[in-house]
Amino acid sequence: MVSMNIDEKKTYYLGKFDTGEIYTEFLDEIAIRQINVINGKYFLSSSLEDWNEEFGYLLYDGKKSDLDLSESVSINEENFEKIWFKHISNADVESFIKYEIGDASAPKHSSSLIIHIVNNRGKWGKGFVLALSGKFPDVKTQYLKWSSQKDFNLGEVQFINADKNNGIYVANMLAQDGIRKDYNDKTIYVSYEKLDECLIKVADFALKNRLTIQMPKIGQGLGGGDWSVILQIIKKRLAYKRIHCKIFTIN
Repeated sequence: MVSMNIDEKKTYYLGKFDTGEIYTEFLDEIAIRQINVINGKYFLSSSLEDWNEEFGYLLYDGKKSDLDLSESVSINEENFEKIWFKHISNADVESFIKYEIGDASAPKHSSSLIIHIVNNRGKWGKGFVLALSGKFPDVKTQYLKWSSQKDFNLGEVQFINADKNNGIYVANMLAQDGIRKDYNDKTIYVSYEKLDECLIKVADFALKNRLTIQMPKIGQGLGGGDWSVILQIIKKRLAYKRIHCKIFTIN
C-alpha cells in the first residue's frame, strides 16, 4: 500500500525573468503545476510531457530544495488558481477526457493509476472489482485489511502499487455508503460529496507521481449515481488540472 503523507503541503511561488513570469505549485518537493508567462503568452502545464517548440519543456522536473528561490515571491493558492482558471478553457478541460471501449482493469501503458469506488461495508464481490482483483489480487487484500482500520472513512483513498515494474497504481476510493440490494434497488449509494473529496486526493497523487488515470464509469452501476453529475466532478477535479483521464465502457 502507498500512503499520501499528511505532512506534505502545497506551496506556491512566482518567479520573474526578462521576458515573463513563472508561477509554480509544489506538493512538498515536487512541482505539480506550472504557469509559464512568456512574452505575454500563457502556457499551463501539469505533465513532464508538456512541450512547446519555442520554449521547450514547461514543467520543472527537479526538487524544490534544489532551486534558488531567493528572488521568487511566495504567493497563496488563491492567486495561483485565479490565473489558472482564467487561462484554461472548457475545450482544454474536455480534451483531457477520452472514452474507450474495453476493460478498465487492464492498464494500457505504464505509469497509470486505475481509480474506482469501493463501499464502506468492507464487501468486495460484485462488478468491476472482480476483474480488478483478478489481475491484481493484492488490491482486494489491502482493501479488506483497510476495512477494519480507524481511517476507513468515506472520503478517504487507499493507493496501492499494484505493479511496481510498470508503475501501475490502483486507487480504492471510499465514496459509496452501503450496498445495492438488487437490480430493482434505485437507491443512490455513491456520495457525490465524498467522491469529490476522493478525487482531490487522487489528483494530487497522480500529479506528484506523474500518472495518467483510467477508470470505468465510476459510481453509476452498483453505486446508483447519475453519470452526468459524476462526470462533472471528474472534470472539475482531474481534467481541470490537465490530468489525462481515459474512461472505459463495455460497449
